[in-house]
Amino acid sequence: MTDTSLIELELCEPRPFIFGENGHVAVTDGETVWIVVVTQEAMMATANPPDASLKRLARYARHYRDMAAAAIRRGEDYNGKVWIFEKEVLAFPKARSFERPGRRGRQPARVADKTGIRP
Repeated sequence: MTDTSLIELELCEPRPFIFGENGHVAVTDGETVWIVVVTQEAMMATANPPDASLKRLARYARHYRDMAAAAIRRGEDYNGKVWIFEKEVLAFPKARSFERPGRRGRQPARVADKTGIRP
């Protein structure tokens, strides 16, 4: 039995895929493999613009993994599956991975004046 108080999950095979309307991501703690089912609405609520695609699923797979780990710690897994619904996405703290690496949001561009000196 896995100690769910200290659970750390890693993405594993099979790679993320879409079946029907929902995305599926496999995660493991080294002993057990869970399938994380991400609903279409959850994928659309993850980031703007709203999208439920394989690209969105793969891009945010680590975020869904973290959400699944929290759900497993709470005992919300059932028969090897963890479901991620829109309400969980909206309630889960935004991850830094939502931003592109090295970016801190948009900064106003600094424009040089006629002398070529930036403010």
